[in-house]
Amino acid sequence: MTDGAGTGGQDQGREKIELRISLVGTHTRRDDLKALRAWLKKAPVLEDALERNELALEHKDSAVQVDAMGGELIQDIILVVSVELARSVADNAWRSVETWLRNRRRFADPEETPRVTLEGPPEGPGSDLRRDTDRDTAPGAGRDGGPDAGPESGGDNRTGGDESGEV
Repeated sequence: MTDGAGTGGQDQGREKIELRISLVGTHTRRDDLKALRAWLKKAPVLEDALERNELALEHKDSAVQVDAMGGELIQDIILVVSVELARSVADNAWRSVETWLRNRRRFADPEETPRVTLEGPPEGPGSDLRRDTDRDTAPGAGRDGGPDAGPESGGDNRTGGDESGEV
C-alpha cells in the first residue's frame, strides 16, 4: 500500500484509506510520537475499532523530512480505516490528539510549540479530512478550521480533562 492510497478489495470489499498524523516542533519527537501512538491505542472508541479490526495503527516514513532532523528518519502515525468509518475515526482521533497535546504542554519545555496535523489521502474519499493544531488555536475556529466545521466535525471540547478515555 502506498501513502494515501486506498487498499480496496480488503476487509470484505471495503475500500480502505490512510489518515496520517504528523507531529513536529518538539525536541523529543520520536518519544512524543511513541507516546501519542500509545495514547491513541487506549482511546476507548479507537481501542474498540482496533479490537473489531476496523482500524489499524501503523508507522510510515514522514512525508516531510527536514535537514534540521540531522539525518534521522522521522515517521508518522498512520490510521488505516474503511472509507465509511473515516470521518468518525478522524474526529475521535483528533479529540484524543487535542487531549494528549494539552497534557504534554503541562510537562514540556514551554519554548516548544508542537504542531500536530491529521490528513486524509491527497484526493478521493477522505481527502477533506484535515485537522491542524495551528488552525485550531484561532478564536472561533472549528476543529479543522474548514467551512463546514461544527458539532458534526467534533464539536467544542472544553472539558480540559486529561484521561485518554476523553474522546
